[in-house]
Amino acid sequence: MESGMRKRAYLAICMAAVLLLSGCASKEKYELRENGILRMNAGNFPAAVQLFDEALEKSDGKVGNFEIDVLKYRAEAEYRMGDYEAAAETYDTLWQVDGDKEKAEYLSRCCAMLVLDGRLDQAKERYLSLYNPQQPEDKDTIEVLLVLGAALREADRGPEAAELFQQAVDDGAQNGELYNQLALNELEFEEYDQALAFIEKGLALGDGARQKLLFNRAVAYERKLDFASALKALEDYAGEFGASEEVEKEIAFLKTRAD
Repeated sequence: MESGMRKRAYLAICMAAVLLLSGCASKEKYELRENGILRMNAGNFPAAVQLFDEALEKSDGKVGNFEIDVLKYRAEAEYRMGDYEAAAETYDTLWQVDGDKEKAEYLSRCCAMLVLDGRLDQAKERYLSLYNPQQPEDKDTIEVLLVLGAALREADRGPEAAELFQQAVDDGAQNGELYNQLALNELEFEEYDQALAFIEKGLALGDGARQKLLFNRAVAYERKLDFASALKALEDYAGEFGASEEVEKEIAFLKTRAD
């Protein structure tokens, strides 16, 4: 009887020790996260990433709300210190472990990080895995497409960018910036009439890309050597958005050519 009581007392002590150690570990990981946030806000991003990693190590491989929260902070710290490859990998991890509601956002951020890291083929692959032809106007998808498309054009891969833009438009995306980017691609290849066609389609939408589209309409007419139309287009632009010194000089030049 006495032996049984001693055994139960011993087990109770062991359980208390386990709970105490578990509580200490739990408390420590929260402290590590908070210290990581402080370091990040102070601009010490490498130290912040290290603290976030240590906080994750205290989780023993388990993934819950705390771990997802820490991964979000780590991705932000990696991005802010310019380690886009690491940030992409962290967002990829979040895409795989977090709920369906956030997956598109994480995948889009992963793609954006790959673009910033210069890995355009991988970014394009990620974008295509994100793109849903049934939802071509998804905000995250379009944001990624515009970033990816601009990067492809800068890398002399304009036709690839145009193909992606055209796919979204054909599937029903109504976005002025997509038409603006399509127009810019046509301008590069001196297809001025096609560029103007895209510009007019974009202007018909009346969204936030109007200023760019109006300006590029003037550019397209000028490159086409239709100076009278270019002058009218630029005057329309100046009347709506104001004229910078450069715009005023261009208007003055076009007046000499349009006569």
